[in-house]
Amino acid sequence: MQRISKHLSLACEGGAVYRLLLQGVSQQELEIQQDLLTAAYGAEVRLSRLHPAAPSRLLQTVQRHQAKLGAVNASTALHLLAQAVPSASPASPVSASVAGALLSAASQPTAEPRDLAVASWASAKLQLSNCDALQALQDAIQAAAERLDGQDVANVCWAFASMDSSVASQPHFFATLADAAVPKIRDHFSARHVAITCWALAKVRLPHDDFILAAAGAMQGSKADGWMPQDLSNFLWSSAALRCDLPLPLELIAQRAAQLTWQQFKPQELSICMWAAYTLGVVDGRGASIRAVKRMLQHAAREIRVRGAEDFEARHLLNSAWALARWQRHCRLVGWQQECKDYVCRPALRILAEAAKNGGFQRFRPHELSRLIWAVASQSCLKLRPMGPPLLDYVRSPEKLVAFDPDALVSLVTSLAWILERLVWELPGRRTHSRIVPESPREVPAMDPAAFVGSSGSALWDF
Repeated sequence: MQRISKHLSLACEGGAVYRLLLQGVSQQELEIQQDLLTAAYGAEVRLSRLHPAAPSRLLQTVQRHQAKLGAVNASTALHLLAQAVPSASPASPVSASVAGALLSAASQPTAEPRDLAVASWASAKLQLSNCDALQALQDAIQAAAERLDGQDVANVCWAFASMDSSVASQPHFFATLADAAVPKIRDHFSARHVAITCWALAKVRLPHDDFILAAAGAMQGSKADGWMPQDLSNFLWSSAALRCDLPLPLELIAQRAAQLTWQQFKPQELSICMWAAYTLGVVDGRGASIRAVKRMLQHAAREIRVRGAEDFEARHLLNSAWALARWQRHCRLVGWQQECKDYVCRPALRILAEAAKNGGFQRFRPHELSRLIWAVASQSCLKLRPMGPPLLDYVRSPEKLVAFDPDALVSLVTSLAWILERLVWELPGRRTHSRIVPESPREVPAMDPAAFVGSSGSALWDF
């Protein structure tokens, strides 16, 4: 998302002055832009590393040319200022004040679509969600919606969806952009642009069937060529978050993911794809979609089994385990013959549970931990010996125990009851594929039914 405007890019090339003059940029504006670049990067203007004092130098340059700044240079100054201010910290009051004035200058009716997109991106980076000029920028963008290309729409949607503001997340604003983008998706939107726009629509909770259908059609037309792991995960998450019941090309997505290989998926992308695939498969219910979901979940589970899950965050562990367990349970309840193979699903769940334990249960909120334990226990993968002590330490904490709502507490107790019931009543050979000979007969409790049915040589302590 971090890219400079078209005018800023042209300034790095030979003949930039001639090209900008052809676009109606005056010589005075070119000189102002050169001053802005010099303030940001220094006298050499290498466009590779910002000057250490870039924020203050930019503010001085903007104040010096404030009366003569047009939309082109206002958007350029906003972009440079957004790059100069660290993203982890909001802009200073002075920077925010100057940025607001620049935002007003960039929102002129004569502004080019790319300048409006750059100003939107900079507003999000500078956290100008409460700026009074934001509404003027939205009005200018809506007026120019028909002239925005794929990159502009993606930048604008990402910027306003990222802002935590009632002004920024107005549904009718995103609906206008999506309506104007539908006819241009096939020819003017790349896979990344489509995925980012879908993400923004889901972020503001705006279902837009026409855009989703057009995006799915463009994906089918290109056979998902150019779609990368981040694009696939964003598109799947958006459709699932909006509870989309449209016929999506899940089989094509599964094919593309297999072509890319699941090794290329980061933990966040992998877990998102698993959660979204499960959600969409349950909603869709078509034969081809169900088979595609099984394929994605099974391949993802195999990748977890091979790669491990030590680099997964808590939410990634929860999403992955929840998707696998819920899919297995749903297939059994409705009679679908599309469950993942146990020899793939269960090792993956055990690895996820082990990673959760090693990272510490304290990073999970109570309802998250309850869901994770349920997911592992529902597929007979919960081992009490390694998981019991840290789980006991978690619930012993008064603040954690009080935070459990009734549903989460019942789910946790039910999960533990399942595993205890299996320990007492099921044959040891049914509980595990491993056949470990006990060190001595005394390891088998006297009241264990396994001691009376001649099932010697089976592991009792696997759980």
